[in-house]
Amino acid sequence: MTPLIHILDAHSANQISAGEVVERPASVVKELVENSLDAGAKRIDITIEGNGVPLIQVRDDGSGIGIADLPLAVIRHATSKISQIEDLDHLKTLGFRGEALPSIASVSYLEISSRPANEAAGISYTLDGGEQGEFKEIGCPVGTSVTVRNLFFNTPARLKFLKSTPTEFGLISDTVGRMALAHPDVAFSLAHPHQVVLQTSGRGDLREAIAAVLGHAIARQLIPINVLHENWRLEGFISPPNLVRSSKQAQFFMLNGRIIRSPLLSRAIADGYHTLIPAKLHPIVVLHLTVPPTEYDVNVHPTKMDVRFKEEHALTLFIREAVHNTLINSKPLPSILTKVTLSPPPKAPNTSISVPNSETPSRPTNKTTELIIQESEAPKTYSQPQINFKPETTKQPKLLESILEHQLKPLDSIATIKPKAEEILEHPENSQDLDPLQADQPLNHIWPLTQLFNTYILATDGNVLFMIDQHAAHERINYERILREFRQAELASQTLLIPLAMEFTLQEEQALLENLWILNEMGFILEQFGSRTYLLRGVPIQTGSNQPDDLLREFIDEVLLKNSPPTFDKMLEEWVYMLACKESIKAQDPLNLPEMEQLIAKLSHTQNPYTCPHGRPTMVTMTRTELEKRFYRT
Repeated sequence: MTPLIHILDAHSANQISAGEVVERPASVVKELVENSLDAGAKRIDITIEGNGVPLIQVRDDGSGIGIADLPLAVIRHATSKISQIEDLDHLKTLGFRGEALPSIASVSYLEISSRPANEAAGISYTLDGGEQGEFKEIGCPVGTSVTVRNLFFNTPARLKFLKSTPTEFGLISDTVGRMALAHPDVAFSLAHPHQVVLQTSGRGDLREAIAAVLGHAIARQLIPINVLHENWRLEGFISPPNLVRSSKQAQFFMLNGRIIRSPLLSRAIADGYHTLIPAKLHPIVVLHLTVPPTEYDVNVHPTKMDVRFKEEHALTLFIREAVHNTLINSKPLPSILTKVTLSPPPKAPNTSISVPNSETPSRPTNKTTELIIQESEAPKTYSQPQINFKPETTKQPKLLESILEHQLKPLDSIATIKPKAEEILEHPENSQDLDPLQADQPLNHIWPLTQLFNTYILATDGNVLFMIDQHAAHERINYERILREFRQAELASQTLLIPLAMEFTLQEEQALLENLWILNEMGFILEQFGSRTYLLRGVPIQTGSNQPDDLLREFIDEVLLKNSPPTFDKMLEEWVYMLACKESIKAQDPLNLPEMEQLIAKLSHTQNPYTCPHGRPTMVTMTRTELEKRFYRT
């Protein structure tokens, strides 16, 4: 009988291992930088071309690799970090598996140049797809330089799963930024391809590193935290309650200098902010946790980012209390100096509205935006040219033509809405622009009875009890109204009298640059102002009374959370969703009977009164027969 089980050859095994360790270019950067840190480097320079596939180069001034050790460095499970399994209990290095270099070498053209301090010359070692390498003596400074070219050249299937260049570089920059926050005593630089997009001083000042990675505006507002409990220490910075984000993208956790992801720590932080920030919003945190190596296990996943703690409950309580007490002791009070957008009112005679010229070409199909480079009007401290994004006229997107053509859903399925209660009458509906329900639709004949829990409207037509979610219902009303406004205004912009300066993280900037042409067509006018700083000069007319820079930042957070590249229609749809939700009545907002009547009347004139834009029901019903069954009357 022919044996079915056989041993894989070393090359195949390395490529399979590469699938675990080298998921994408950002993974390569992480592994190489960790090796540099383990070598004691105090300066690490990273150079990237394109999305990281053409070139990744990491240079350091660490201890270097000797000529005898260099061939062993690219063999699986060869490591200088541990000698036996018990060493994991006292691990102080970031790497230890001995899989990174051989895995990277198996899917790329790899060149390692290195010189220890006690050697007069350096050695270059070149490998092609993990095959036997070539040695040569070279002149080079003390330290190591690893150059990775044509990543995944022999695994084309993996190339197909990579995202666009801005997305992949955004992930690389996020990885390098996290490394810089984990090691503020090391000077990092990131170039792409010849422009330095991130640079830290390496002076050991964490707030200074935060300013380089997240921006000076954020760094200035953060609250320091430093709490010691027996063998545990939590130190770093946390944001005051008035500085929050809609995602956890700006939360950074380090364990003994290692970047980690931990739902446990995220929950502990959320518990520490409990009652201090609104639900579904997240603080900005940069936290270093020091725990004895015997109390956690990083050998859970090849990427070494997932961690399992021995005393999870006690550690959660420690972090929660440390964060909560630090916030309370800092006495965070919201500033009365709120941001004011001095934009002209929509109906003022001197309102400056920038409407696209109908003679300009339609939206480009290659997703490029016409850029006008000119001298900066900003202070001369910035040397970069400013980039003005020229508004363009677009043909009406198919989304706007078809989104209101959905069939009415059955009454079983139901929906949602929201502005302030006193604002319900601010947008009277034009009945001739609407497609009202047929006369026999039940919403035309119901009247409100009362409000339940300040969230639900109880109404009836004499035979059926309607329980209406006031937020969901108002959201549906606003959603269809804003869509009509977009159609009528043809995606025009409203110019701000005073531009708003916005500072972005590296990953946020990459998401912004990738989707500039879409944002421009939606009505945003952005101008480059400096390093990762942009002036918001114009916003869509439909922005309403919302703070435009906050809306844009929240919108970019949503874009970053998406797994697939956004299209114009999808981004426009998400924007309308966001505006509809922001302007809708909230749960817990009290309503009087006339306001409830107005809400039901407006809902009855929508195309789909039974679901909110996100598909949740706006109402549920109970017939008289169903109610009598509950009381066993039938």
